Amino acid sequence: MKSKVCILALSILLCAGAGAGAGVGVGTGAVASAQTNVRTRASDHVPGARVYTPNGNAHSHNDYLRKRPFREAYENRFGSIELDVFLVDGRLCVAHTRMGIRRSSTVESLYLEPLVEQIKLGGGRAYPDGGKLQFLIDLKTGGETLRALEELFKPVRSYFDTEQTPDAVRLVISGSMPPPSRFSEYDTIFFFDGRAEVHYTDEQLARVAFFSAPLSGLTDWNGRNPLPEANRRKITAFVERIHSMGKKVRFWGCPDTETCWQTFIGLGVDYINTDDPAGLARFLNEKTRIFTPNETD
Repeated sequence: MKSKVCILALSILLCAGAGAGAGVGVGTGAVASAQTNVRTRASDHVPGARVYTPNGNAHSHNDYLRKRPFREAYENRFGSIELDVFLVDGRLCVAHTRMGIRRSSTVESLYLEPLVEQIKLGGGRAYPDGGKLQFLIDLKTGGETLRALEELFKPVRSYFDTEQTPDAVRLVISGSMPPPSRFSEYDTIFFFDGRAEVHYTDEQLARVAFFSAPLSGLTDWNGRNPLPEANRRKITAFVERIHSMGKKVRFWGCPDTETCWQTFIGLGVDYINTDDPAGLARFLNEKTRIFTPNETD
């Protein structure tokens, strides 16, 4: 059944692509959006099936290490972008380690300013066609770092208010997070990265955007050979546990290979980490990739 759906979707997609190419003034973003809609419709009659796309499932890991931070992931329509943040002398600097801190590389200059520019160009939305976007902000310093972020985003808060605007950009805090008992002390534009070992009340869980975990806690798989069955069962159990709470799953420390990407799709892992945004985008766009429950990848 799965293969028939994929073939049908691909046939429709080729026709749609040809029609778009023959048109006048159709932008690549509009074509990508149309293709995504066609793919989604192709899986509608398969219960529980989900089509994987850059906007729905791609996560740019340590995005600030790209040659063009923000822009490469954005141009490939990624739905999730990660930045590590240090508070240094009142400045919110983006870097992987303290040794790599450059005072000119700030949250504002690398991410907030270009994002706001795109939102204004897009008529108030991060992506003109209404695609989703979130920033995963990994706090490398605790203390007042989150308070400093509150102040930074305050002048443009409406762009991040998902309660009022469905297409607003979601802000997810990770790393040196406050304990769940203090989530309510922070602006509601901030969500938090869940941890499977933490018990959350219903109120606290509402502020959890998704759950992240190190893949090394479940397997030492190299991402080149097939995933061993014992490891597959462990990952499946973890994913199903998180999904039962109505939350999505992201693993870090993953092999950045096509074999891993396809395996994760087959297992229903929601966000696919990559250090190669263009490569993952090509992989997801080149053909319809569908997760179907109870089927292997």
